[in-house]
Amino acid sequence: MKKILSLFILTTLSMIALSQTYFNERYNYSLPASLDFCKGIFIGGDYYIIPGAHTYLDNLNFNFISLMKLDSIGYPILVKNYGDTIHSYSINNTQGAFKEVSNGSFYSVGTKREYTNDWVHDVGLIYKFNSDLDTLWTKSIGDIQTPYDTNYLFHHFDLLQNNELVIIGEIVVEGTQGIAFLIKTDSLGNELWRQYYPLVPHSKGINVVQTPDGGFALSCFNWSFQGINSSNFLIKTDSLGNEQWRREIGGPYSDDPLFIVNSPDNTIMGAYTHSDSVALPSSDSFNRDAVIKYDLDGNLIWEKIHGESLLNKWVKSANINEDGKLILSGIKYKDGGDYHYYRIGYLLNCNNNGDSLWYREYELLKEYPSGNYLEGVSPTNDGGYIAVGDVLPWPPDTGNQDVWVIKVDSLGCESWDICWVGEKEHIALREAEQLKIFPNPANYELNIFVPKENENEKHYLLIYDLYGRKVEETVIPPGTTTLQLSVSGWSSGLYTAISSYNGKISGRGKFVVR
Repeated sequence: MKKILSLFILTTLSMIALSQTYFNERYNYSLPASLDFCKGIFIGGDYYIIPGAHTYLDNLNFNFISLMKLDSIGYPILVKNYGDTIHSYSINNTQGAFKEVSNGSFYSVGTKREYTNDWVHDVGLIYKFNSDLDTLWTKSIGDIQTPYDTNYLFHHFDLLQNNELVIIGEIVVEGTQGIAFLIKTDSLGNELWRQYYPLVPHSKGINVVQTPDGGFALSCFNWSFQGINSSNFLIKTDSLGNEQWRREIGGPYSDDPLFIVNSPDNTIMGAYTHSDSVALPSSDSFNRDAVIKYDLDGNLIWEKIHGESLLNKWVKSANINEDGKLILSGIKYKDGGDYHYYRIGYLLNCNNNGDSLWYREYELLKEYPSGNYLEGVSPTNDGGYIAVGDVLPWPPDTGNQDVWVIKVDSLGCESWDICWVGEKEHIALREAEQLKIFPNPANYELNIFVPKENENEKHYLLIYDLYGRKVEETVIPPGTTTLQLSVSGWSSGLYTAISSYNGKISGRGKFVVR
């Protein structure tokens, strides 16, 4: 009976592992000589759409629109490119700016730029695609007569009832003053109304979500040219875009944009880069990840700041799953030695109370000074997450700038046997037994049973927090197999426990401290 039960448990665990999909790949939108980039990803039933743009090395002024469809295991099944040599196009500037209509068609927004003799002419652009990713139509909103003194830039939108759109972006008046706006259109892109949300000296609309009361929540970024200070404003409006309240978000230094989402409990959640230092002349600063939660009346429920203060660590997007877990994507410097730094991507997962559950770092290119940028992230249908951005290779890494897509499981692991736990190491689950940890989650104390072939062996137990920092190292002496550990003063979140013997890993497990 025990053998049958063991076999059932093993089979069940194998099925759970196999239900997740994993891949970590780079893709070309167009020719190998193009520079490809993407800011967000869309998830269909059993496929992913990667909307972005590419440029050719021989003409960096012009971006061409690119759309790629991947199957559930990351194989490209469709690629479409659009553009001309008169205009430069953008699309999907912020995660969530590509959405599906019930009939299988898609909307997105971006900007079309034309270079004039003395300036540039930008108009906001609405795209409508069919299920094969062919353009059904595009709609421009902006100046239509010279002297083209006002530029329009569309960054994000939300899809409303009857396929109406509410679009957020900015206008730039005569190349100096930036003002955030909302524009509502019908399903054909015809403008119904617009509202402006000025800040001093400049405001930029980052993203917008419709709230459960029929109004809108929008993130606006306050900044100045070559300034050392910037901040975020969370603004709530009614259904016509009339402002009801605004709240300044962040600290006294140069924070980066806030990305907001609707939470299942009818609140507004978001994430931004919290700066801990005045921006240096090179625009460098020391930053941490910050998450917020507000109710619809503008009351702050909580704000929590996570991680160490690191040089040039930036939140690039935020998303949320059905359980209210917030997922952040970002980029950070990694020390390559001798004061050499290169970029790597990361994900941070928080629960609905803003507490950290896990943190993982990712690379596709591993040679200095190649860059790995994660710009957008979304929960997937199998309970995991998928993130997108681009990789920029430098010799000895080869190729040009390509789109980067990484699919991980619900714990952020790159596969069922590879999961970053810090200190520059990957731990293989299949090389170690699973530690028995109980109770799990734990409030005050927990017990960890360490497998030993011989109870007289001396093992080591190491515990890491979700940032890969070692928080405990204990010797498990001969004659002991179960260690009782007090966690009453530990921070809430996910921890990894690893046991070792004779320099090799003998067991590993995970537990949550409430």
